[in-house]
Amino acid sequence: MGRQGNDSRHQEDLQDLLLDSRGFTEFMLELVLIAASGMGGGEPVLCSITVEREGFPLTVASSDAAAMALDERQYAVGDGPCLTALRQQRKVHIQDLGAASRWEGYAREIASSGVCSILAVPVEAGSGTQAALNCYARDPGVMDEAFVAAVEAFAESISRILRLALRFHLPAFAVADLDAELRGRALVDAAVAVVMARDKCGRSEAFSRLSRSAFEGGLRLKERAIQVLREARRAQGIE
Repeated sequence: MGRQGNDSRHQEDLQDLLLDSRGFTEFMLELVLIAASGMGGGEPVLCSITVEREGFPLTVASSDAAAMALDERQYAVGDGPCLTALRQQRKVHIQDLGAASRWEGYAREIASSGVCSILAVPVEAGSGTQAALNCYARDPGVMDEAFVAAVEAFAESISRILRLALRFHLPAFAVADLDAELRGRALVDAAVAVVMARDKCGRSEAFSRLSRSAFEGGLRLKERAIQVLREARRAQGIE
């Protein structure tokens, strides 16, 4: 059969997965779990898939909550390896995050995660939509040439089925999640303002403090923002 036969079989398996899934979210979760389990040679690798439409990036699936948190750090500031990969449609490979001057700010933000290597590979998602497969590793030796080649091959292999999934499922999915995303950003903005007033610091520093406290507490940024707003309300005697 050779490579062509294997590729055909792989596509059939992905189509079956899409047909058997109850919805877009479940299908994307299965995809990213396949990616995470097949990469790293036994070392734990965090994987996620980002989809961006009309300027709004969303993590549609992640193999671990930590992967989503690492993605969300980038969304909050509007820049990062994964956003660069999908927006510029090019691979971004950072073998040693601590030595990558381009990403110094992001490296500081996620220092407590222990992640030192990042690979983000664009996935062709069709007109009007951009996507990327993101991988994070704490072991700098994981992302060797074989690993990068495997991720690129997987990203290419899921392109067609991702376009089909987006065509069938994204309209309803996007409306709900875009609304949630906008509400989440509003909550984060409000919490940043509270930290600025409380700690008498600038917006950038306030965001860093909010983001750091969320990560250290094992919370999503929006969840930590809600906590800060509730704490502020209680301090004012409102709750």
